[in-house]
Amino acid sequence: MQRSDQSSRPGRLYLSVAQDLLTAVARGDYSPGVRLPGDRELAGRLDVSRATVREAILALELIGAVEVRHGDGTYVRGPHPGVAGIEESALDVAPKELIGARRALEPVVASLAAAHADPDTLRALGRNVDEAAELVDEPAELPRFMDLGLRFHAVLAAGCGNSLLAEIVGQFVSAETHPLWLLVNQHAVSSPAARAGQLREHRAVLAALAGGDADAARDAMSAHLASVDTVIFQ
Repeated sequence: MQRSDQSSRPGRLYLSVAQDLLTAVARGDYSPGVRLPGDRELAGRLDVSRATVREAILALELIGAVEVRHGDGTYVRGPHPGVAGIEESALDVAPKELIGARRALEPVVASLAAAHADPDTLRALGRNVDEAAELVDEPAELPRFMDLGLRFHAVLAAGCGNSLLAEIVGQFVSAETHPLWLLVNQHAVSSPAARAGQLREHRAVLAALAGGDADAARDAMSAHLASVDTVIFQ
């Protein structure tokens, strides 16, 4: 039986396979310029159908992680080439639009959280960044690092004192709602240096929240999301 093809998330199976391949690249299993195994071999290794592998490769091609040379094979690209032209992808909402919405809203949410976040929320955010810090130099843990990064934003928003804003931000950072964004972001933080940078920015946001400084929280979140935008799209 093909384990992954029995997933309770039909239609998103390619995302898990694409994440596995990105993690393998980050781990050094496949270097830039190396040809990936064929879809039949990958399907066997990952215990999925060949159709699922093809969907995963399409997603990776869209974010610039691989180059598909028809009649020749699929090659790993590197270093990170950016994602220009992905805005018309039919797989998901345009990532450029999503980061634009996040940059407009999340600094406001962070400033509110500085005034409303309770000790439980601050402790949860502290545990989040501490766990993420342990994974910075662990490429095999890239999916978990990404999950913690998205969770940081969701937990912060939940503590802002406005349930509607919290729900909106929760949708922004949902891997279920925006799978292509997850792949784009994972590709962008595939290096330890990029992960360390994201962690520093999260710590700066948390420090402002812990100090109850609304202006500093807004500025730290704005700087963080501007950095995300630059890393991915510039």
